[in-house]
Amino acid sequence: MFLGEFTHKLDSKNRLTLPSDFRDKLIGDFYISKGAESSLIIYTKEEFISRSIRLEAYKDTKKNRAIRRLFFSSATKTRLDKQGRILLNKNLLTYSSIDKDLVIIGNNTTIEIWAKDKWEEYIKEVEVNLSNLMDD
Repeated sequence: MFLGEFTHKLDSKNRLTLPSDFRDKLIGDFYISKGAESSLIIYTKEEFISRSIRLEAYKDTKKNRAIRRLFFSSATKTRLDKQGRILLNKNLLTYSSIDKDLVIIGNNTTIEIWAKDKWEEYIKEVEVNLSNLMDD
């Protein structure tokens, strides 16, 4: 389970050091892809396979084909380097608008990476409506 919120910075080579609690659960290969609201999502290998199987089970509709195409075409297989860092490629950085400052959040079975300003804007909006969201 991934939990918490961490503020980090990209280094000059677009590498990101992940929080130590997260690194312990990312053994071997794992995956990064585009997520909702311009976030990036990190999936463990097991979670990526599980989501892949579910996506393939969806009916073959225009919407579902678009979801599958986006999910698989934006996915990158990676692994931690010896310092616990990952490289974020240009396509993912452009999509997420991450420049230097970013926020890493645990979201149960996945990790999300956000441009710091986008995260602050998003969370401010969500917190204002928290009671309504919880009631729904």
